[in-house]
Amino acid sequence: MHMIPMLGILSVVFCVGLFLLCFFRKHLQNPIINILFIVADAIFFFSWNYAMFEHNGLKSGFMTLDNISPFICTVILLTPFMSEKIKEYTYAAIALLSFGMFVAFYISPEVEYLVNHHQTAKFIHVTEAACHCIMGLYGFFLVLSGKVKLNAKTYRRSLIFIYSVIGYGLFLNFFFHRSYFGMNMYGNYSIYFMDLFGSFEATLIAYIFGVFFTMTAGYLVCMALDGLSRSKVATAKKTDATKNTDDAQAS
Repeated sequence: MHMIPMLGILSVVFCVGLFLLCFFRKHLQNPIINILFIVADAIFFFSWNYAMFEHNGLKSGFMTLDNISPFICTVILLTPFMSEKIKEYTYAAIALLSFGMFVAFYISPEVEYLVNHHQTAKFIHVTEAACHCIMGLYGFFLVLSGKVKLNAKTYRRSLIFIYSVIGYGLFLNFFFHRSYFGMNMYGNYSIYFMDLFGSFEATLIAYIFGVFFTMTAGYLVCMALDGLSRSKVATAKKTDATKNTDDAQAS
């Protein structure tokens, strides 16, 4: 399949999924929905890893610490086994990264199409895009279902969680000469596999600020989506109440 139709199909899936989450917001407490997201994440993340394996891209096992996207994919799979305290920080980070995952859903295939001139959407492109689609929807689901409350505490928790993980990756890079999160301290430093700066320090600063702006944008988008969805639900409830009152008076 061509890259553009593949993106179009998954875009429709994302938009329809987001619409259903908003429309059926009051029914999102059903635990089966959370399980379905985790199962879908598992299927496509394992498929993405297999696709990377076929392209000789799995140099250090699963892609968990290769970048933020595969890390979040892994974390979603682990949430059922986390304590409630840790889950609060984890959910906060996943929710506020939802918009970033939606943007990455388009960026990665477009780079392949426009820069690397790969017009055909291969298995690796489809699985990566599908994972970003699921992560974006899951983050919005956490907000719409009430599992994540949008406030200063949530914002702070999300930053603590994601920066702690990045710091751990840098610790491993420094002592064991790894390149987790795409940053090797001894050369080949990059942001999403693109060498944009001439030093590790500059790359790290750009990465830290990039994550901060991504989380901030995600918080604002989630606030807007939450408010819009709440207003629609409130309008629907008001309409139902008015209808019931009219029916009672008519009878």
